Amino acid sequence: MHKFMLINLIVALSVLLAACGSAAIPADTSSSKQVNIKLETNPTPAIKGDIELIFTITDASGAPIEDAKVDVAADHPAMAGMGMSGQATEQGGGKYSIKANFSDSGDWKLSIYVRKGELDYKEEIEIPVQ
Repeated sequence: MHKFMLINLIVALSVLLAACGSAAIPADTSSSKQVNIKLETNPTPAIKGDIELIFTITDASGAPIEDAKVDVAADHPAMAGMGMSGQATEQGGGKYSIKANFSDSGDWKLSIYVRKGELDYKEEIEIPVQ
């Protein structure tokens, strides 16, 4: 009798574990993001000192995102304490620009925050500065 109960318990646990097991999670096949950000610099390539960062911001369908609040922060990961932040100015057609001063050459990390209505998006872009 005890063997029969033990076998039933093992079978029940096996069924329960199989039911709770991880099912295959479908991969995200959409390659489009909610927001697309293209960075240009003036001058190009980005240099140490004063430059202009120009962002072209579009939605997943490629339409320009206008009337958004675009905040930009720049950090030099190799040099703690070096950085800048501010709000980009809308230029029209989904373009936003901000003046920046890169105090040192090397790789900088830009954090771009795009906010409009329900949209709250952040993207990080690495930029080499000569």
